Amino acid sequence: MKPRIPLPPDAVNESGLADTASMAPTIAEARGHLRKAGYRMHTIDAVTTELVRMRNARYQNCFL
Repeated sequence: MKPRIPLPPDAVNESGLADTASMAPTIAEARGHLRKAGYRMHTIDAVTTELVRMRNARYQNCFL
């Protein structure tokens, strides 16, 4: 999926995907805290996962 916002060529990670962490360091930091908390729990509730998926789809105007 092509990003809606044109990104500089150096904003791509090693997998070739857009990496915008440098554009909003506080969000990247919060995402890291969430990832660590999820890892410590060894699982994330399936309902929470689905709610996040639906929220992100709605935010990006995707079909659910």
